[in-house]
Amino acid sequence: MLGTGCLKGCLGRVGLLGLLIAAALAGWRWGPSVFPRVRGWFAEEEEVVVEVLPSPELADDALDRFERFRRGETGDQLSLSATDVTSVLRHSAPGMIPGGVSDVDVEFHDGVVTLTARVLVEAFPGLPTLDGILGFLPDTVSISVEGALAPLNQDGVALVVHGVRASFIPVPLPDGMTARILTALGRRSTAGLPEDALAFPLPDGVQSAHVLRDRLILVRDG
Repeated sequence: MLGTGCLKGCLGRVGLLGLLIAAALAGWRWGPSVFPRVRGWFAEEEEVVVEVLPSPELADDALDRFERFRRGETGDQLSLSATDVTSVLRHSAPGMIPGGVSDVDVEFHDGVVTLTARVLVEAFPGLPTLDGILGFLPDTVSISVEGALAPLNQDGVALVVHGVRASFIPVPLPDGMTARILTALGRRSTAGLPEDALAFPLPDGVQSAHVLRDRLILVRDG
């Protein structure tokens, strides 16, 4: 027969296992409103969030995953983080970044895309003429463009811009200036492209692209 100590120990382990299963089920059923509190009962230390920064290594990894995806080796969809995309733009796609633009950064949040970069003003002479508002620009300025991806044609997508910010102005620039700012920054006109949007060609083998929460989703062609 099992001793009293062994019996209590076994029952204790069964009880703990049941509690852990209940916690897991609660997290699956009710999501973040319950599970973080249950998890806190067992946490001994605060979680440490490690920030992943853009790097050449991440760019190489993202491009390797993209090539395998395009060959059909990893399914019909590829999910990329904003850090993946920023890494590629900074370290592996110099032809996509015009001269006078640096420190490109991409963010995805709830389906919204934010592109931020430092712009050398003398490389874009159209900027200082915008209604005099930007006539006092310093040599370089940080500009953020916020918008959402939308289908454009079979070869590309459009970033429909909702707002533009300049680093030294605390509020978004007037909507009426958006089209002229995009033109000054090198926007190219394409059939069906609104004046307040930027066109981005899709890579060969990619049928479509969209942002889902905080990820860029590429869908393979065929």
